[in-house]
Amino acid sequence: MQNNMETEITFRHEIAMQLRYTDADMQGHINNTIYFQYYNTAYVEYMNSVWSNSITGSVSMVVAHIDADFISSVHIGDNVKVQTAVSHIGTKSFTILQQLIDADTGEIRCKGKTIMVAFDFEKQQPVPVPDEWVTAMEAFEQRKLR
Repeated sequence: MQNNMETEITFRHEIAMQLRYTDADMQGHINNTIYFQYYNTAYVEYMNSVWSNSITGSVSMVVAHIDADFISSVHIGDNVKVQTAVSHIGTKSFTILQQLIDADTGEIRCKGKTIMVAFDFEKQQPVPVPDEWVTAMEAFEQRKLR
């Protein structure tokens, strides 16, 4: 799933995740679909850290692709957190890398990758990633993303 550039990412954002009893199956394993909820929660917090104000107007972002590599099980009672980074910004999209890790050991339990597209909801079409988004993400990540 990830190329060499993506494996060298420094994750500058992380958030502890509260595991809910309803997230698990009868054996106490967290259901694979729930990881995407954790990633979404962390992504929203990431964006709140990047932008001091929320994105306003008709241009926002939509998910174009999302996938995950499940490395080892997470169980109710585990202490986990999600780390998030933007790895690359293209013309109309950007790539988010995330990993769910054991907060006690640092063990990576799952790796996720999401491609977001800048989207004008009035025109109902993709648009170039706004320059202010690029500036904000590069400042947060402390490196060039294009």
